[in-house]
Amino acid sequence: MPFEFKKTEIEGLMLIKPHMYPDERGLYKKYYEKNIFAENGITCEFTESSDLYSKKGALRGLHYQTVDSQAKLIHVISGVLFDVALDLRENSPTFGQYHTELLKAEDQFVTYIPEGFAHGFISLTNDTIFSYQCSGRYVPSACGGIRWNDPELNIPWPLKEYGVEHIIATEKDKNWPTLAEYIELRK
Repeated sequence: MPFEFKKTEIEGLMLIKPHMYPDERGLYKKYYEKNIFAENGITCEFTESSDLYSKKGALRGLHYQTVDSQAKLIHVISGVLFDVALDLRENSPTFGQYHTELLKAEDQFVTYIPEGFAHGFISLTNDTIFSYQCSGRYVPSACGGIRWNDPELNIPWPLKEYGVEHIIATEKDKNWPTLAEYIELRK
């Protein structure tokens, strides 16, 4: 089955069904093919690849970079992840809007997040493993964030539905500015 690209309500942000080759031996999945992605508008060069192992309730984000903003490709290998992409592109008609996606290993979807977004997620199971590829380079001094529980954004984190009783987050992630504070700081 070939790749399937599904656009979201936010320009450039996509869900991708990978190319899968099932046979009597098992399943081979291809998550990325440069030429096919380029034909579908994804032309960035991915320069980093990482795996992340998270406990239930582990929350990271919403992170962004002010220099070398990174596009990301994310897919869950095991478990369940609630993923959030917040549009911070200054001239975007959807600036300040977010897209959420419940990513389950069995659903096989890959999320493409373009440059210019804040990104965050929470693991909803104890066995969540996911892989992500990034364009650009990681620049620690250029990292920023938006508070994950900003009351004005009101992101519908599915904590109760998955029995998440305790959020595991860094102090930094707990104390990022709200989107309104971010906008005010940028003036």
